[in-house]
Amino acid sequence: MKLKFTKLILTLIVTATVSACSQINDNSPDKMLRAGVQRMILTDNRLNFSGSYKVEYQIDSNTSDENKNSTESAEIDKTNEKNEKFLNTASKTLPQTQIEDDEDEPQLKNTIGPFWKQLSQSFSVPFTGAIDIRKGQMEIIPEVRYEHKNALVSLKFPTYIDFKNLSLYTDASAVTHLLDTLPNTPMIIGEKYLQFAIPKSKIKDLPLSDLLKSLPKSIDDGYAAIDPNAFEKVNVDEYGKNLKAMYQVNLNLDNASIKKFDDATLESLSKALKEVAAKADQNSKYKPEDYALLQKIVDEFITLNFDNDDSDDNNYDDLEDFKNTEIGMYFRNMKKLKQLTKNLSGQYNYYFDSKGRIIGFRYQRSYPKDIESTLDGKIKLDGKVRLEYTTIPKFTIQPPTPQNSIDIKPLLDKIN
Repeated sequence: MKLKFTKLILTLIVTATVSACSQINDNSPDKMLRAGVQRMILTDNRLNFSGSYKVEYQIDSNTSDENKNSTESAEIDKTNEKNEKFLNTASKTLPQTQIEDDEDEPQLKNTIGPFWKQLSQSFSVPFTGAIDIRKGQMEIIPEVRYEHKNALVSLKFPTYIDFKNLSLYTDASAVTHLLDTLPNTPMIIGEKYLQFAIPKSKIKDLPLSDLLKSLPKSIDDGYAAIDPNAFEKVNVDEYGKNLKAMYQVNLNLDNASIKKFDDATLESLSKALKEVAAKADQNSKYKPEDYALLQKIVDEFITLNFDNDDSDDNNYDDLEDFKNTEIGMYFRNMKKLKQLTKNLSGQYNYYFDSKGRIIGFRYQRSYPKDIESTLDGKIKLDGKVRLEYTTIPKFTIQPPTPQNSIDIKPLLDKIN
């Protein structure tokens, strides 16, 4: 009887597993990815992660050939011009220094490629970290690393993020231990964390908790706005096999697709804040005007995203309650970043286990031709991330406190 019961349990487990795998396999790629993202945010939201970012540089042979051809044509034109001037006016000659300068310029451009290639092969940014969404905590420890024969340079910057208080803490002792010894240094850091935080007086009346509650649905609305054809279920690649993934979904995004995602996410957040504000009364923790202020900030992000890249009409510093603060500075910097990153495209590879959980992803992005032509080669960013789910994420950074942290806002105010 006991043996039959054991067989029955095993049969049910196998059936459930096969059924789950079949259900995952039958899902369309976009729904599969959206379900995996929601599960990571709402259910399996405690994890450790590791990975690396690396810039790959390849010398563009076409560019070199074009430079060579243009150089040869230029030399022929210069020779003809020189002969013509010599026949017409024997007493006048071209300045020798000018000819040499013109000839050296394309050679310098052609020789910079091997430098960038060697640098990209030796430079990388490995990282580790932990996330506990329920507590609103995140840790990431990036390492700036240069490694080659007889050479090793490594700088680590452990960073802790407190989402509930909108604070970021960084251990920058890798460089501050030297900066502290400089004469007339404006601030001694010592062993303390550098704290970047929006003043509590600015956020105490903002309903951030309601904003965070609306975020999962808003992110899903963002993915839903992307063309389903941008999602593709493919065979698991080598990196996925290394993760022991069962499924892989690729998502190809250009700037237009990214804009659709951002627009839909922000508009969903704005709509959610309006709905919560409409239900607020005298017994609510936050007042309708508190929701209106937070919604105004979200709407500024929407304005930033809708704006024409070449438009200078908005300086994103006109928020009456946040002028000349970190938020106003953020909008100005985002405007500049948006102009620099236009025409970018990238591919995101998501890897799933048999339960439909995302256990890793890979991000590859190529840079525009105007940047490639400047550096005389093709550039690609390759980022890989491995996710390990756990009930108790391992945080290695000592919890920040007022005693072990130092607010550097006064220092930044002096610099600005």
